[in-house]
Amino acid sequence: MFGFLKINQDAKRNEVQEEFVARVADAAQDFVQAAGQTGAVLDYSPSSVHALDEALEAAHLGTLPLTPMQTVGAAAYLYEVGRRAHGGLYEVCDDEDPVVLVCGGPGTEVCFGAIAKVERRIRYGATEAIPPYFEQFVTALQAGEARTIR
Repeated sequence: MFGFLKINQDAKRNEVQEEFVARVADAAQDFVQAAGQTGAVLDYSPSSVHALDEALEAAHLGTLPLTPMQTVGAAAYLYEVGRRAHGGLYEVCDDEDPVVLVCGGPGTEVCFGAIAKVERRIRYGATEAIPPYFEQFVTALQAGEARTIR
């Protein structure tokens, strides 16, 4: 996923993060290009989470066909919105969310998983809407609440 484990194991953490951020951004951009046919304005701002949700609704309805990597790119887009607005580091997690975004300080870390959520949004439709999910992430950060959001 995003080639995280292909990165030189001897590299320093900052070097790994920089390369990983570039890979996530590339995956997000691939999704942005695919979603462009829906007219979605995806500019990586927090308000663009609504446009992301509309594009994922189109994928749910079958009017926006996405490859598996473009689906991962949609999750990468959501991660990048969060990272660009709030900072954070990408970390390896588990099979449900192989990669997560971790933001906040020691004792107040928010672990944000997007891959499984985006897949559920496409599969189940509006009951898995992205904007309220992203708002949980923002609210936890603002409250200084250590939390895992999945």
